[in-house]
Amino acid sequence: MPYAYRKSERIRKNTEFVATMKGKRLSIDGLSLFYKKNDGANFRVGISVGKKLGNAVVRNRLRRQVRSCITKVLGEYAAGYDLVFVARQGLADLPYDQVLKAVTRALQRSAVIDQRAEGNRQ
Repeated sequence: MPYAYRKSERIRKNTEFVATMKGKRLSIDGLSLFYKKNDGANFRVGISVGKKLGNAVVRNRLRRQVRSCITKVLGEYAAGYDLVFVARQGLADLPYDQVLKAVTRALQRSAVIDQRAEGNRQ
């Protein structure tokens, strides 16, 4: 069974999405990553897939793929950040390995992965 984020690890309210989207932004291969430091000790994730990308089956499949990629790439290393992933048109048709590559590149370019590298040096 795929990993399901706990309530404390999810961004659920529209105001939380909007606040995070006012932070920094990266766009890579049909995926936009918005991130902002939070006050908590753990990270929070929100995934947004618009109706223009397809029907509910397509959107939910893409949401599951992105969630799986985040879990695979981050683990527990993004402490102190709110992350919002927004899927764009180019991402809907890509296979899983290219979605994983897009998520990995977005996280590596952000300050989120830099925190992980600093934590491993200690």
